[in-house]
Amino acid sequence: MSDHDAVVAHVAATRFPFAGQTTWPEDYVTIVNVPEPKRAIPFADGYHYPDIAIVDSTGRLREAGEVLMTVDPAATASLKAVSEATDTDTPTHVRHFFVYVPAGMEAAAQKLLDDAAISYAGVRSFVCTAEGSIKILPFVTAGSQFDNQAT
Repeated sequence: MSDHDAVVAHVAATRFPFAGQTTWPEDYVTIVNVPEPKRAIPFADGYHYPDIAIVDSTGRLREAGEVLMTVDPAATASLKAVSEATDTDTPTHVRHFFVYVPAGMEAAAQKLLDDAAISYAGVRSFVCTAEGSIKILPFVTAGSQFDNQAT
């Protein structure tokens, strides 16, 4: 499994929902789109599959997460599309969209999002160890402070 796919699986398992989270709606389902794409959003002339998609019982996309291995302006259009497909049911009314980048790239990811006027609930960093453990650390939380947890 690639580092990207391992981080996606870890984030989905530990943050959507967090362990012991009692505020997670019962009808939310976490969908992981790697290695097999399952849930798409309309994008350009086709579809984009966000790494993590959270849908409710009606099929509406509520939250999403993208794991980036690099911060590349070429990703701006797909990041904006994912953000705009999510809800704004956060205390600050930003989109329920999270971006995860390797440690050290957090400020560049935040700048990319801000410069492109992409609404987001959080930018997170990740570290993958040689032993296979993964650590997720909050960098900026624009949505709910509950989401400002390390896992």
